[in-house]
Amino acid sequence: MRPTREGKRFLLATALIAVAAYNTGNNLIYLILSMMLSILMLSVVMLILNLKGLGMRVSVEQSVFANTDSVIRFTMSNSKKVLPSYSIRVHLPASIKGSVYFPRIEQHSEASVEPSVVFSKRGIYGYRDFIIESSFPFIFFTKRIALPVRGEVIVYPELREVDRLFPMLSEMPENIALQRIGQGEELYMIREFRYGDDIRRMHWKASAKASKLMIKEFAVDESKMLTVILDNLRPSNPDMFEKAVSLAASISEHFLGEDFFVRFMTCRKVIPFGIGYEHLLKILDCLAVIEEQDVWECPLSGEVEGTSILILKTEDSPFKRLAPSCNMVIHAADI
Repeated sequence: MRPTREGKRFLLATALIAVAAYNTGNNLIYLILSMMLSILMLSVVMLILNLKGLGMRVSVEQSVFANTDSVIRFTMSNSKKVLPSYSIRVHLPASIKGSVYFPRIEQHSEASVEPSVVFSKRGIYGYRDFIIESSFPFIFFTKRIALPVRGEVIVYPELREVDRLFPMLSEMPENIALQRIGQGEELYMIREFRYGDDIRRMHWKASAKASKLMIKEFAVDESKMLTVILDNLRPSNPDMFEKAVSLAASISEHFLGEDFFVRFMTCRKVIPFGIGYEHLLKILDCLAVIEEQDVWECPLSGEVEGTSILILKTEDSPFKRLAPSCNMVIHAADI
C-alpha cells in the first residue's frame, strides 16, 4: 500500500494540524485532527476490504494475432457476502497493451468486461498472475495485489496484406496442369464402391448398367496446390525471422482463402496439403511457436514438386539452395 499524490497532501495537512493542536491546545483543532485521523484509518480499512475476496478468469473466444486488436473477456468474481467492490483496475503484463477496469462488482457475484488489447509478439502466453489495483474510497492510498489466473492463450503471427506487399502473388503462374484424385469438380474416373466411400458420390446410372454399386472420383488440379517453405535455419536473425514467419502466415491465409490446397514446410516440420480454415489453424499453431534451428534435419529435398513459394530470411541462407526449384522467392527484408 502506498500513498497517492492526494494522500501525501492529506498526510502533510494532518501532520500540520497535529503540530498546531499540540502547540495551542485548542479543543476544536484536536477535534479536526481526530476527524482527519479517522478518515485515514477508514481509508486504509475500506481499501483492504475492497480488494478482499476477489478472483479473476480470462477467456478468449476467437483467434488472436500479434499486433492486432483482440477482444479478451475478463471476468472478476467477488466472494464477499455483504460488501461490493469498487474501482478495480487490472494491470496487464508488459507484452500486452490495453486497459481493463471494473467500476463495480456486486457482492457474491461476477462482472465481465471485454476490452480490446494488443499482444506485441506471437507465442504462448500463460496468464500466471495479474496485478489488480484500487484506491477506493478516498484516493489517498493505492493497494495492489496479485491474482493467480490459470490458462494460456496462443497468439498467432501478425497477418499482413500480401496483395499490397507483393502484387505478383495474384499473378503467380499456375503452370502445373497435372491431375490426381482429390476434391475437385472434374470427373476423374468411375470405380467400384468400397467400404467407407461417401454414398453421396454414388453414380446410380453406372451402377444400374454394371449391376453393382459404382462411385465417382473427382480430379483436383495441381495448379491449385501450393507449398509454402519457411527459412528457419541459423544463423539467427530475430527481426528478419519474425518478418518471415509473419509472411508465411499471411501467404498461407491468402491462398487458403482462394481455395488452394496448401502445404507448409520448414526444417523439422511438414504440414501436409489441406484446405479450409481448420487447415489454416494447423499452420498458424505451428508458426505461433516455431523457432530457428541449428541443423538441416528436414524432409525437404533438393527438388520441390508443384507450385511453391520460398520465404528467405537473408540472401545467404542455406535454404537458398531450394530457390531454383521454387516458383517464387520472397525475402523478409522486402517488408
